[in-house]
Amino acid sequence: MHPPGTKTSQQQQIQQQQQMPPPVPPFSRTRPTYPPKHTYTCLQEHEYEEEWRYGRGRQRYYARDMAMRACYDLWRRRYNEMPADPAQNYAPQSHYSGVPADILRVEHVDFRSQENAKDHRTFQYDLVQDHDRPTPVYRRGQAFHLSLVTREREFDCTRDHLYLNFYFGPAPSVPKRTRVVLPVTIQKEFTRAPQKWDVRIQAQDGNTLTLQVHIPATCSVGVWRCVVETATKNYPKNRTQYRAPEDLYVIFNPFCRDDAVYMENEAQRSEYVMTESGKVYRGGSRFSHGRPWIYGQFDDCVLPTACLLLEMSSLTHTERGNPVKVTRALCSMDEHGEGVLEPHYEDDFRGGQNPHLWTGSVKILQEYLMRGATAIKYGQCWVMAALMTSVCRALGVPARPTTALTSAHDTQETLTLDRYIDRFGDVIERGPGRDQPDSLWAFHTWCDVWMARPDLPSGYSGWQTTDPARAYHSRFSTGCGPSSTEALKKGDVGYSQDTGAFFSALNSFVRYYYEDDDSEWGYTPYMQNRMPVCRSVVTKAVGRHDDDGEADCEDVTKTYRDLERSEPERFTVFNACRGVRKDHVYYDYQDQGRYDVEFELQEPKQVAAGQSVSVTLQVHNNTSETRTVQATISTRVTGQFTLSGGQKDTLTLKLDASEYQDHLVDMGFIKITATGHVSENKQSYIDEFDFQFEKPRMSIEVGSSTNGLMRCEGPMVALLGVPECQVGQECTATFTFSNPLDVALTDCFFSMEVGGAYRPRTVRVNREVRPRETFTYSQTFVPRKAGDHRMVASFASRQLHDVTGSRKLTIRD
Repeated sequence: MHPPGTKTSQQQQIQQQQQMPPPVPPFSRTRPTYPPKHTYTCLQEHEYEEEWRYGRGRQRYYARDMAMRACYDLWRRRYNEMPADPAQNYAPQSHYSGVPADILRVEHVDFRSQENAKDHRTFQYDLVQDHDRPTPVYRRGQAFHLSLVTREREFDCTRDHLYLNFYFGPAPSVPKRTRVVLPVTIQKEFTRAPQKWDVRIQAQDGNTLTLQVHIPATCSVGVWRCVVETATKNYPKNRTQYRAPEDLYVIFNPFCRDDAVYMENEAQRSEYVMTESGKVYRGGSRFSHGRPWIYGQFDDCVLPTACLLLEMSSLTHTERGNPVKVTRALCSMDEHGEGVLEPHYEDDFRGGQNPHLWTGSVKILQEYLMRGATAIKYGQCWVMAALMTSVCRALGVPARPTTALTSAHDTQETLTLDRYIDRFGDVIERGPGRDQPDSLWAFHTWCDVWMARPDLPSGYSGWQTTDPARAYHSRFSTGCGPSSTEALKKGDVGYSQDTGAFFSALNSFVRYYYEDDDSEWGYTPYMQNRMPVCRSVVTKAVGRHDDDGEADCEDVTKTYRDLERSEPERFTVFNACRGVRKDHVYYDYQDQGRYDVEFELQEPKQVAAGQSVSVTLQVHNNTSETRTVQATISTRVTGQFTLSGGQKDTLTLKLDASEYQDHLVDMGFIKITATGHVSENKQSYIDEFDFQFEKPRMSIEVGSSTNGLMRCEGPMVALLGVPECQVGQECTATFTFSNPLDVALTDCFFSMEVGGAYRPRTVRVNREVRPRETFTYSQTFVPRKAGDHRMVASFASRQLHDVTGSRKLTIRD
């Protein structure tokens, strides 16, 4: 006997068998058990040893790959299929009473991932090339082929109903275009509008049906699921379902004219979508240095992570066909504390990894997945911009990192930055009361994305600026783009609040005040100064990569700033941005006219770290009368001149290596500030710039055990030819650089990777690098993929960071 209200297991089984299959598929097929994930310390120092054993031939499953996929599965179920009922996870071959015995049953669906990938230009994705379980990656706006194999008999359109169902998100809806139902009929051509999904029969051979499915160019991007439904025409409501075990990745298509991210120029498409390596430019006011970077957008962890980030965002699945909202969601993730990287701009990186040791985006995303979608320590703006570039390229959006040399950080939206100078000539950071959050950065890097903007006036399509690091620095920020660079150039900030923030970063006026006892509030504005904001905007040039220098740097300042705008026009734009009348005097600005005494701060040419540097301030009396001048350079050098009419004089600051080598950590910047005061007419002058010492470059020698090393002479890489390696064959890379300092380098770490061919690896160097020593380090590796690739290496220590090198490799199959 059983208590009332209870059912035996046999009764429950019978009732379950009598139920119709669920209309929405539950989870995708579960994968086997996964190995335990490695600890963070193991990842950072030891990595996964003996990787060469798994890098040959078709052995594509690494322990870490499995861990990443396990983590991704967990989060996909949590965010993407939360409403699904686990009880509905039935076997496809199950029989249900009430279903006709002669109903058509599906045995297998083959998405022909690798064949379609050639047409969709997605063959480089590791997910597609996984021989054990290839995953389809399709670009929207194109059609793909699939083979549908039935069990007992072949498809007969006179007696069978056959439907392809595609689902996206936790609550698929046909009106919202997150569920697609495609009836398969006898038609041989597409009949629907190009803006809709469509299917046609391409061929039929016995029980194998070849179909072609068209994905519209407005389709939401992300992970789609496919379910095949069958029924007989006599009993159309009684259906069976077959869930395809594979997920389908649908991404943007810059090769399709109907897609919003279409980019017409083939060279630009190759650079900004398909190229796996590049440079992130950084530097001071006049000189920039390209940091080599592996974007790795085709690695098997990047695209799943991009989709995972969208699932964790507040962006609805219906909105994920809009590249504006997709890129904004990726940028805004960090505002909600769910970013991939934790920012850190100090010199102490204990508890995480030094940002200068990252050689690319892949390792960051790997660790992010392995740690359960927890932010990785640490990153800076240039790392975040490079990471954003990788994620966007993986999703099919053209992207590039762009850098402004000398960038304003205006947190109060006044289009001004106030800088205070004490009586000794030093800059008072954060103001006299330490309550001024505005700052002036040596450089700032963001990510540009390419797309059409039908939501904006004509002419505002093209490059759009996004800043994934901006939310870290401003509590007033509500977004990070994308903002049209054309609108930014014109000062049309009314279309987007973000445009005003970007405009401020590149165009703010810097006002300087010196400590003055005669002033009613303690400070007096300088009369004369150079505007140091945004002296140039640079990015890597299309189709060029210079491993030995900066010949691949492109100045794109004209894309972001109207350099021909006059001062009155400039302040008119300022007032418009502030929402006041164009002729209203909102702030008092210094007059940039001619003065009695002319000051010129001469920035030195590039100087290598470890060498002395000289900075000169030239003073010229333009009048016929005598002038008395008090001048200072960075509080280190002070001079007083009595200049007769037309006379010139100079003030020089010289720094030896022993005076600055303790401050070479991070980027190796020193700030130079020069001030001048004329006694007779109260003329005052100020100028400042950030000077960056040139770090040593790392030379790279690569060779296999059969042909030896391809050697280079000197501290620079000499391109004697492109070295060749072979898939599955052990190679040796030797990295060399010279310590330019008179102190030993301690706590040394080394990182290297080969984009798409060898996983990132970080090791600790168990010794010091002696003063002025030429340091050599060798690392063996086994490449796993043929083609042209780029090796990137980086060295960091407690005394010297950011020693990098890169080298192009050709890997034979």
